[in-house]
Amino acid sequence: MNIDNVYTQLTNVDIEEQKKIWDERGKGYYGEYLLFNHIYRHLTGFGKVLMNLNVPVSNNKTTEIDVILIHETGLYVFEAKHYKGTIYGKNTDKSWTQYFIQAENQHFNNPILQNNYHISALNNLFPDIPKHSFIVFTSSECTLRIENNSPDVDICTLDNIQSKLENKFFKATKRFSKEEINDIFIKLSSFSRMKQKVIIDRKEADFLSWVTPTIEKLEESQKEVESVKQTLNKEIEKTKQSLISERASLHESRKKGIIFNIIIAILCVIISAFICSNIIKKNTNELNTFKQKFQHINQIDNKYFKDLSSYVSVSNIQLSQLHSDAVSFTARISMSNPTYGIALTESSTYIVMLDDGNVLEYNVFGEHLNYNAFANIIGKGIRDYGDLSTINLYGISDTNTISYIKLTGINLFQVNNINAIIKDNLEIELYSK
Repeated sequence: MNIDNVYTQLTNVDIEEQKKIWDERGKGYYGEYLLFNHIYRHLTGFGKVLMNLNVPVSNNKTTEIDVILIHETGLYVFEAKHYKGTIYGKNTDKSWTQYFIQAENQHFNNPILQNNYHISALNNLFPDIPKHSFIVFTSSECTLRIENNSPDVDICTLDNIQSKLENKFFKATKRFSKEEINDIFIKLSSFSRMKQKVIIDRKEADFLSWVTPTIEKLEESQKEVESVKQTLNKEIEKTKQSLISERASLHESRKKGIIFNIIIAILCVIISAFICSNIIKKNTNELNTFKQKFQHINQIDNKYFKDLSSYVSVSNIQLSQLHSDAVSFTARISMSNPTYGIALTESSTYIVMLDDGNVLEYNVFGEHLNYNAFANIIGKGIRDYGDLSTINLYGISDTNTISYIKLTGINLFQVNNINAIIKDNLEIELYSK
């Protein structure tokens, strides 16, 4: 069945017609469609998908859930946002900022809080089922700068949603059988927008008749996977028996010429040992060189590599009012770790967030500053600290309105090899109210 037809069956929305209208609601539908399309095509394990559910919150109120995945490990509740630009915010903020370089900033409600409201409604229906919150930005022209300290929430784009889902599936326990998933699906489908009768093959059919092909397709996929596993097991067993047979044949041959075979074997071992010794020695040297160069590469996902707070100290902060529409700022960056160093790049940028949620960006090296690669390297034994050139932050009427200042576009390297960049595009917090 065509994926667009499946989407239409679940939502009663013709996505092609919505593209023609392309108002705000149409963009929302399209973002939900992209999310559904991705989940539907890449789902692992057994599960079923429903969309646009109006789940009751109280006797006279409902809340609309964009996408929900009923999986063998629990319920996955998705809030889709089809926004462009750079998104700034924290998981605890009431609102987030949508930043554009050449347009006015926009503000929108924190989608984590929205999805928590959805999950609260589901808790009334299924209090004992684990629930996972996902906030997914579906536009390819979106960059996320979100600070999220909640382990119960995943914030991502379509590019990395699959890895996050797979990680959740891997860590979670399988709790529900196909029959139990079907029961949950039927109960939730009563809140779907598709309750009216529809025509399939010139016959009147109810909602479940619409989604039955989707269910069957998922079940067929599971059967295909099982069939491939069985075929592979048969091939493995066949290969195993063949090896056993060859081993028996070899045993008979050894009986007839055991002395000759031993001599040949000894010669082969000696020659092989000599050749392998040289190869191993060469490969060991290359491997040691590689390890020495990239010995910390496996730490990239650690928190340190995300904010550098354990290795960089900021001092000599000078933030003062120039006039009614500008402030000046400078600070000193020092490295406390002898192993690593940092380097500012030509794309290094100050990110300034104000109390009202507005986000401003300023290039560190503007027209009046010339970028010099070596002069902007900081590390023990190279340059213990670096003073940032004073910059005028225009468009700010009062220093007290500044919430925080970050420096982005930072490269991380090892002091013993300044050309070996371990991680680029890192951030350092310079100032926080």
